[in-house]
Amino acid sequence: MAMRHYLRNRKTLRLSLSRFLSSSSSPVVALRREESSVWERRAPLNPGHVQSLVKKGVTVLVQPSTRRAYSMPEYERAGAILTDHIEDAQLIIGVKQCPIDRLIPDKTYVFFSHTIKAQEENMPLLDAILAKRIRLVDYEKIVNENGQRLVAFGQYAGIAGFINILHGLGLRLLALGHHTPFMHVACAHNYPSSSAAKAAIASVGREIQYGLIPEMLGPIIFTFTGSGNVSQGAQDVFKVLPHEYVSPNELQDVLMNGDTRKVYGTEVRRRDHLYRVSDGTYSKPDYVANPELYASNFAEKIAPYTTVLINGVYWAPNTPRLITLEDCKKLQPKEFEVDTYSGVPDLPQRLLAICDISADPNGSIQFMQSYTTIDFPFALYNAHTQDNQWSSLSGNGIVMTSIDNLPAQLPREATDYFGSRLFPFVHELLHLDGSKSLEEQTSLSNAIKGAIIAYNGELTPQFQYIQELRKKLQNK
Repeated sequence: MAMRHYLRNRKTLRLSLSRFLSSSSSPVVALRREESSVWERRAPLNPGHVQSLVKKGVTVLVQPSTRRAYSMPEYERAGAILTDHIEDAQLIIGVKQCPIDRLIPDKTYVFFSHTIKAQEENMPLLDAILAKRIRLVDYEKIVNENGQRLVAFGQYAGIAGFINILHGLGLRLLALGHHTPFMHVACAHNYPSSSAAKAAIASVGREIQYGLIPEMLGPIIFTFTGSGNVSQGAQDVFKVLPHEYVSPNELQDVLMNGDTRKVYGTEVRRRDHLYRVSDGTYSKPDYVANPELYASNFAEKIAPYTTVLINGVYWAPNTPRLITLEDCKKLQPKEFEVDTYSGVPDLPQRLLAICDISADPNGSIQFMQSYTTIDFPFALYNAHTQDNQWSSLSGNGIVMTSIDNLPAQLPREATDYFGSRLFPFVHELLHLDGSKSLEEQTSLSNAIKGAIIAYNGELTPQFQYIQELRKKLQNK
């Protein structure tokens, strides 16, 4: 009823809202509507967080959206004001990038901008932010003194990514001539919650224990890179299956002697595959200071024994890749066709699938040049032709999935998780005062100060490198 009234009286509500806000001294925060994807159902705060802000005297504006996983009535009951017009908010928060034509000058915006690597597709957005003297805070750079991200969806990216790749593995094995219990796992968005997905995967696990993975496939080995929330989220789902953890040095033995009535997991750390080219040693302090002096033997030492790679490492341009284009050619045969006349066909290679949750095009997995999507989650990459096949998972190649908005597949839980980490910073962000210089913002925590990319028309000192990086990338 309230929503119908709102829709009929937008103009009247806009005028009355503007008068109310102009006469009120309370701070105003706005939750903007997400427009980047039909799948983007997340929000930066849930109704519970909104209610807590309202109780503390904050006015919360929420742009109407029937796509959000949390409904408009839920936000309204929490005390939010539903309105398209958010010009009176000091702070505007969202999840993904704001469309350029929707940016309001002289405001504080918080969202994932994807600009810190001078990503070409987002440079027009950064230019508009500078032109409109917007104060941009990027969630990706809200970190503690150890560089760990404080406001992130990482755990749910890992959870959704692992669920998806189980589905993809089932499809790929079927295309290769093998029915497995993984056929009974759907993509993450088909479940109402991660708990429901885990219940389904637990059922798959019982089938595995019953011996329903064909023995000729050998043991299924999952390799996890990275030690952060992404990897931990993926392993949280992995542990629902009957499993055993082994070290990377044990993979060859597991491949030869492992049990198909369970799955195997290994966690790969830097020390397991990185080495200094000059002497073959590894030192963490030296690597952090001089990553360009190191190489990786991941493709020779670990990938040949891996069935599914779950990649959660952050990659920087001067660091070694896990798998290069040339590595990939060595990991898959030049030619392969499924033996349709055999009831028990051979596998083309051990590495069947990669879930690149880090989603860095041309990054640690070099052949990942473009994202897959929730609509089309899998591609079959042929290293020898360097082609991606989207229509089918049949043929020669490695299955790749690299969705850049994985948590959107579990939107309510992801919103809860993310909002609980953002909420402690909201009051601080509300008091980011554009009338003062950045140096005068003495009440800001290091976490927030270090995440301000743009301030009143200029890149902040720690992000001025972006312009130089843009020039280098343009001249390549």
